[in-house]
Amino acid sequence: MTTRYSTTLASNTVLIITVLYFTAVFNFPFLSGFSQAIMELEHYSVFFLCSVPILLYCLLTILISVVSIKYLFKPILIVLILFSSLVFYAAIKYGIVFDYGMIENTIESNSAEAMSYLNFESILYFTVTGFIPALFVFFTDIYFKPLVKEIFSRIKLIVVMIMTLLIILFFFYQDYASVGRNNSYLKKYIIPSQFVGSTYNYIKNTYFHQNTVFKILDPQPSLPVNQSQNQVIVMVVGETARAKNFSYNGYHKPTNGYTQGAGIISFQRMESCGTATAVSVPCLFSQLQRENFDRHRADNQQNLLDIAALAGVDVLWIDNNGCKDVCNRVPTVKIAKDQSNPLCDGHYCLDEALLLPLQQKLDNLTAQTTLIVLHMMGSHGPTYYKRYPEQTRLFTPDCQRNDIQNCSKQQLINTYDNTIAYTDFVLSNIIEQLDQLPQAITKSMIYVSDHGESLGESGIYLHGLPYSFSPSEQRHIPWLVWFPDQQFDQQCLQEQGKHAVVSHDNIFHTMLGLLHISSTAYQQKLDIFSDC
Repeated sequence: MTTRYSTTLASNTVLIITVLYFTAVFNFPFLSGFSQAIMELEHYSVFFLCSVPILLYCLLTILISVVSIKYLFKPILIVLILFSSLVFYAAIKYGIVFDYGMIENTIESNSAEAMSYLNFESILYFTVTGFIPALFVFFTDIYFKPLVKEIFSRIKLIVVMIMTLLIILFFFYQDYASVGRNNSYLKKYIIPSQFVGSTYNYIKNTYFHQNTVFKILDPQPSLPVNQSQNQVIVMVVGETARAKNFSYNGYHKPTNGYTQGAGIISFQRMESCGTATAVSVPCLFSQLQRENFDRHRADNQQNLLDIAALAGVDVLWIDNNGCKDVCNRVPTVKIAKDQSNPLCDGHYCLDEALLLPLQQKLDNLTAQTTLIVLHMMGSHGPTYYKRYPEQTRLFTPDCQRNDIQNCSKQQLINTYDNTIAYTDFVLSNIIEQLDQLPQAITKSMIYVSDHGESLGESGIYLHGLPYSFSPSEQRHIPWLVWFPDQQFDQQCLQEQGKHAVVSHDNIFHTMLGLLHISSTAYQQKLDIFSDC
């Protein structure tokens, strides 16, 4: 029995209408990108260009036909529409694609981070493109024929789609092969197949993988038995900082004014392991290199912190951003985000909140070698304006909103630059704290970001694009070092900083070398400081 608000439609009719909507609306970014790639060819066929949406429509019809089972059809369509709407908004406004890495990063994000993307425009997009179409499906009475007739009807539809595909490929296979091969990243924009497949793979690999035995890379790492001086290293892991906006790397604005004169050396040709925190932070501390990095493998073997602690280093992780399982086996201090702390708003804390537990640790050193890791909130977007206080709001006008694509380019850049200046302010405070240690203690500070950020270049915002086609802004990151005690040849380090091509792959081995840890996991050729 139907109500006056409902409409009765055959299952195939609903399928055809839904796929048409997915093709025309949700896959606009893919169709736009693929069409532009075709039109950039010196010679192309208009018929080839027109065949693209037809081919996509046929593929999606076949895909969604697989799940068009009587009692599951409606809920599956509603879920696909709602999630596709969110993915569509991310693609159309920020250029984000939901591949495996982005799904991993999204699922591991906290609620406060997710809420930072909430604004009037995102709600409007979701309502118009997701909620209203989902309501249409919800109130539609979907009519299914008797089982045999329904199966036969569905087979006919799929056969028609397959025949259409074959005809298109008969005439344009070479064209699709050429354009597709040269623009393979575009397939990651196809909705819903890309995010559904990526989500499936993430769930399978995370929750249904076989139990893995924890791998010991080195059962007996050690510190020098005749070490004469105590040593303290503060390793600062930045968030979403890109190298091109640092004064140390030639940027025209004074974003590093607080640490000028401190003797910091910048490694200007540094690349990240990934373009999202869920990949980059585990990779940063892992012996695995970017080419063979796998999060599951990394989580189930010793990392830099494990080996350091086993060697006798006093390791402490102080966290303002989540450690992505890197700090699971070492002492950890998590910054409480409740509003009793004047540096916190209940969701996020300014990075100055890291300074108090750092000072407390420096006042109570108990081992000959100490490694303190500070994980910053840094320049995490899109709410850049929440990452710095008024005192370091150096560049105005800035963008005091989270729908950053609606700010002017100058406002957006100024806001981001303020986050870099604030990071520099915090680093200057860390250096000041280390400087107060007795001269008998050798002290060092290392700052490295997890990944970079896009600020509207080529219409792309934020980060997380697949590494293979990510812009340099998301991969080119800052690496700053401060060695006041003449541990190294400063001239050699400065030359390395200007010319050495380095990456997160170097961090594991460079830190083992800096800590003077003897380990079978250490590779001197990847220790960037070994020559100095």
